[in-house]
Amino acid sequence: MRKNGGASYLGLAVIILLVIAILYVGISALQDQHVYQREAAITPTPSITPRTVRITEDPALPTSTPTPCILQKNSIGIEVKQLQQRLKDLGYYSGDVDGQYGTGTQTAVTAFQAQHGLKADGVAGEQTLAILYSESAQTFVPTPTPSATPAVLSSGSSGDEVKALQSRLQQLGFYSGVLDGDYGKGTRAAVKLFQAQHGLDDDGIAGQKTLEMLYSNDAQPMLVTPTPAAVQVLAGSQPLLVNRQHPVASDFAPADLVNLSEYCDSSLVKIKYDGTQGVREAADALLRMLEAAKTDGITNWQVSAAYRSYADQQRIFDNKVKSFQNNNPDWSLSRCRSAASVTVADPGASEHHTGLAFDITVAGTTFKGTEQQKWLQKHCWDYGFIIRYQEDKEAITGFLAECWHIRYVGVQHSVVMRDRNLCLEEYLGETD
Repeated sequence: MRKNGGASYLGLAVIILLVIAILYVGISALQDQHVYQREAAITPTPSITPRTVRITEDPALPTSTPTPCILQKNSIGIEVKQLQQRLKDLGYYSGDVDGQYGTGTQTAVTAFQAQHGLKADGVAGEQTLAILYSESAQTFVPTPTPSATPAVLSSGSSGDEVKALQSRLQQLGFYSGVLDGDYGKGTRAAVKLFQAQHGLDDDGIAGQKTLEMLYSNDAQPMLVTPTPAAVQVLAGSQPLLVNRQHPVASDFAPADLVNLSEYCDSSLVKIKYDGTQGVREAADALLRMLEAAKTDGITNWQVSAAYRSYADQQRIFDNKVKSFQNNNPDWSLSRCRSAASVTVADPGASEHHTGLAFDITVAGTTFKGTEQQKWLQKHCWDYGFIIRYQEDKEAITGFLAECWHIRYVGVQHSVVMRDRNLCLEEYLGETD
């Protein structure tokens, strides 16, 4: 009995020990889990370094001048789209960036060119594009519409309203003169061109309809220069008027041109440049005049210029502009062109295109003040010639006086102009 009872006690003790061991292991496990959870709760979650996303401008926008070098009306493609976007960023363009070079894009380019002293032709050439995409490109400065727009602006008007008018006409390519606020011949001519292109009465008066169109979004840049009908200088006809307001076409060429070097008597006149041409009727009148001068003892005449093609006049004009640019580096291109146009006619506006004008000089000396100049001033009218640009007519002709520049109009006209002291514009009623 005692032996069996001892065994029972022993077994019970073993069981109790096993239970205690199990409980101990379980409690330890719970404690470890608690510690892990506590440590996990206080251990910070590692920070994730965010990706830096760089937002750039439209990759289509170039940092340099795109190719091709010339963009103009009806051009299409990515280069036009880039151009439109750049103009839009600068405030010149408000249309769709669609890659279509239409009237809106052309107007914007013209405005940009005018503001930067470039030729305002609406063609985005190499020079225009270079400035457009450069750091020197200026944001658009709108032309203010006069707060109290007068009903009429015309010859003789002056002030801020006229200056605003000139600026707007310049932006559209119709005006290349000085923004001086004076409504003179140049302003009137620009208004007439604008009116003609927009289907208005081209009277050169900026009335309500003209001003409304000028300052509207429908105003278009100058596209073409109207070409007047050619008038032949024949007996009984009106003389052909050629000036800035009445230019000839680029392909204009007078009829019956003769080579003066071969046609003229070398004992009467020297032709400075071989190949110089003139209209036969005018050349005949010139020879009759110089024969009379020879009888009076006046000789040693020289013709230094006569007929010029449009291309010849373009070259001469461009050289004059470059001369002003070289001598005045701070001047804008527009200012240089305006200065050049006072002494050299714009292509199309030169009387030399007619073949009826001659520059008469004396070899080796200044013409003004010579015996030849004095004789010419007195007698040229009797042979159908006029002194085209006289000192007292500069405000009307738009050119400085040239005592050497004679123009054949026919005796029936020249003697009347002499007796009434009229220049050609006055004689034909083409003054402001």
